[in-house]
Amino acid sequence: MVKIPVRTTHAYGLIAATVLTWAIGVVIARAVHQEIPPIGLSFWRWIIATLILLPFIWRSLRQNIQLVIKNLGYFWVQGIFMTGGGMFLFLAVNFTTAINVALVNATQPILTVLIAWILIRDEIKSIQILGIVAAFIGITVMVTKADFRVLVNLDFNVGDFITVLATAFYACYAINIRKMPKEIGTFTALFVILLMGSLTLFPFYMAEAVFIRPTPFSGKLVIVVLVLALLVSILSLAMWNTGNAVVGHNRAAIFVNLMPVYSAILAIYFLDERLYFFHVIGALFVCAGIFMVVRKD
Repeated sequence: MVKIPVRTTHAYGLIAATVLTWAIGVVIARAVHQEIPPIGLSFWRWIIATLILLPFIWRSLRQNIQLVIKNLGYFWVQGIFMTGGGMFLFLAVNFTTAINVALVNATQPILTVLIAWILIRDEIKSIQILGIVAAFIGITVMVTKADFRVLVNLDFNVGDFITVLATAFYACYAINIRKMPKEIGTFTALFVILLMGSLTLFPFYMAEAVFIRPTPFSGKLVIVVLVLALLVSILSLAMWNTGNAVVGHNRAAIFVNLMPVYSAILAIYFLDERLYFFHVIGALFVCAGIFMVVRKD
């Protein structure tokens, strides 16, 4: 496939649209979490997306097979970060609401900057450190529901912590996009990433089916998996990879703060969830932290 040059303004639009598809995916996963187990839903979402891509990238894959093999370790790691992050998000909605998942996931810009500083020594300024602190205050408010006695009693919602883990996976994926071999097209690289990630998820899928509960094969599963595969897996990752490569991981990550807005609207409308005052306060701290982290001065 031919790589199409993308302007910066268009890249920002692609990233904003990407976050909307993620919010849709979280709401869908929350809506079906009682019927479809999380790892099964995640595995079938990714493997179907991989199979859909195959006919379209086959020629490019054959032409670049040596380059793919040379960079197989990179693609495998990216596959773990992306499919693992998606699996953890789907697991999280079994324990907490879609709104909470979206709010906690909004910390990705902060985690991206922090992890980039740790791993690749990206410069981090004093105001960015202040932003990280503000964001974690926001997380604490949301996770404890503004009841700080929870900290004393260690009474946390495990779903919120699983979301933080998923967000860390996504942050690592974003940071590593800069290493993507430029000779390989967007969708070809996406195919290899999803294939490697799906293969990694397979033993966990089998363990879930044997020891917890199997994935029920039904018409509803087919519809949900196709929507997630086409919209949230293929389209969103293509947009995210393209936009991130143009504007950089720190600037791209700021748009993740749109996720609580998208998810709250979708969850309140479709899932009858409620928005509480502590959500708003926590989100304000997170957004303030994001602003401080990404500002240039």
